Amino acid sequence: MDPQVVLAIINIVMAGIFGAVIGSFTNVCIYRIPEKRTIVKGHSMCMTCGHELGALDLVPIFSWLFLGGKCRYCKTPISSRYIKIESLTALAYMLMAVTHLDYFMDPMNPTENILPFIALCAMFIMTNIVIVEMMIMKDTGSSMFRLSTALVIDLAVQTGAKVIYVKAHGTDGVINSSIPSLLIGILIGALIGLAGVVLAVLLSTKSKHLSKYFSSAKMRPFRTNDLFAIVLCASIGTWPAVITAVGYVIARMVIGDGKNVKFLGIFLALSAAIGYYGYCALTMLAL
Repeated sequence: MDPQVVLAIINIVMAGIFGAVIGSFTNVCIYRIPEKRTIVKGHSMCMTCGHELGALDLVPIFSWLFLGGKCRYCKTPISSRYIKIESLTALAYMLMAVTHLDYFMDPMNPTENILPFIALCAMFIMTNIVIVEMMIMKDTGSSMFRLSTALVIDLAVQTGAKVIYVKAHGTDGVINSSIPSLLIGILIGALIGLAGVVLAVLLSTKSKHLSKYFSSAKMRPFRTNDLFAIVLCASIGTWPAVITAVGYVIARMVIGDGKNVKFLGIFLALSAAIGYYGYCALTMLAL
């Protein structure tokens, strides 16, 4: 078998394993962030009996399967959400790896692709931020400003790594875009997201309620989930942003501002995934 094919398979599998591990941490973020608890300290424990979990209880995916979805100590059923989030993150990381194989470091020259690899890691993190936002919104019915801020920081890291790489290698390397096109792409994506949000609000909110919609307790011009949608569109590129914005408009029209608004994050994440991975697939097929 071609060594390049073997290396590609190894990278994809390792990305999946890494995704499952990070997915476990993602579950911690989903539960603790809304409660304003730290995500870097404290041991995991059974939410029923309070027993501190050991290493064998925390192996992503496999612990839940081998324990039959129950706590080892009190035998209380454990929500299947844990394994679903871990599996979803693993799958998302593998798809990211498949579509960005050139971003991985060359084992024969590990420093050559260090900047694209940093950008790839930032893309991985972007995936987790979207999943955390999606699940927190489903649990609480609201978005969180800090997740939009995290996405902005993540976008800055991605862009910085790509800009430095383009300056050093030009546009014929791994990242086939000039610096102006990278920055313009972010701006266009943000504008597409903004247009989608405005259209979604206008189509889903009665005119007499518009002033109430755009005024919040903290006097922000947009609700935090709208802000997150705009930043997400800026992060994933122009054409994926179009799909994301269209999905957001449709979701807003279908869901409205009632009790089902908690599912808006799921529609947003699904639209972004379809747009992003679909565009990556088309780009690969065109090569």
